[in-house]
Amino acid sequence: MRRVVLSIAAAAAAVGTVACGGTDVAVVAQLEAGRTATGEQTAVALGSLPVRLLPYDRDALFDSLAQAHPVPEPQVPDTIFELQERVIERQREWQEAESRWAALRDSLATMSDQMDRMDRGSGEYFAMFRDFNDLADEVDVLERRSQQAFQDFSSLQTQLTEEAREIQMQRELWEDEAFTPVDSIIEARLEQMGRTEHVDTTTANGLARFRNIRPGNWWITARYDRQFDELYWNVPVLVERGEDLQVRLTEENAEVRPKL
Repeated sequence: MRRVVLSIAAAAAAVGTVACGGTDVAVVAQLEAGRTATGEQTAVALGSLPVRLLPYDRDALFDSLAQAHPVPEPQVPDTIFELQERVIERQREWQEAESRWAALRDSLATMSDQMDRMDRGSGEYFAMFRDFNDLADEVDVLERRSQQAFQDFSSLQTQLTEEAREIQMQRELWEDEAFTPVDSIIEARLEQMGRTEHVDTTTANGLARFRNIRPGNWWITARYDRQFDELYWNVPVLVERGEDLQVRLTEENAEVRPKL
């Protein structure tokens, strides 16, 4: 997987101030935002993002429970993802038509104001009046197109919601059965290891910080919700005594998980 290092000046400065008194872990969560006119990479910090530092691999734990369960996990059919793509496309069509309609409507208002100040018997007035009528016809067409696009989008979105809800209910029932013992397993494992879980929330600069972490293998986990999917991180890190650690969460080292 290609790795991209993104930076925000404020976050980088904050990471640089990690205390030297123990083994500290600093996490910066950022998403790529594009490039400037000069080609410089830009990024957007993910503030208010809950980040957990765990002394165990939660994915491996849940995978083992899923494999041990006698009933396989209900899968999301491809038809759901196809429907989701249609919803996204109809939403884009509606927004484009709405934006174009609003722009032309504003142009009509501007032309109307100009015509109110003209001599109605002048050639200039008649020329603009003709243009006004042509533009008004286009505005009417775009308005109907926008309304139809919204109806199509709304109908597909309702269909997606209903079908996804049914599948999600099946998956949640399965998870309730398959993952019933997970809390007791985690509690026993933490007691055996003599460790605890750590939780922090990123600042406006996308920075989360964990102080005085015991050396060993740890996993950094977080979730970032988007409209139709989520970014999920379960990043393994090795904490060594006396060596502060800096980790970046980006789209490059995240798993993109579709949302129902």
